[in-house]
Amino acid sequence: MDGIWLWVFIVSTLMFVFVMIRSKLGLRWLSAIALNAVLAAVLLYFAELAEPYTRVDIPINVVTVATVAVLGVPGILMLAALKWVLF
Repeated sequence: MDGIWLWVFIVSTLMFVFVMIRSKLGLRWLSAIALNAVLAAVLLYFAELAEPYTRVDIPINVVTVATVAVLGVPGILMLAALKWVLF
């Protein structure tokens, strides 16, 4: 039963991407989202390079990249504060 839901998700995602690519506005949205995700990953990478000096280790995963993609630099600061306070 789990395999069926996985295939439904994959097919619906592919259909959504196909519809978005066919329209000019959708292609622009997809490229903007991809650019934000890449820039967020680069920012997190540079934050990871500063880890020996700050002693705050922020992992690069889907949740942190999405947070930084939406919030930007304040998102990195929020993640660092959460890491510092909770862990």
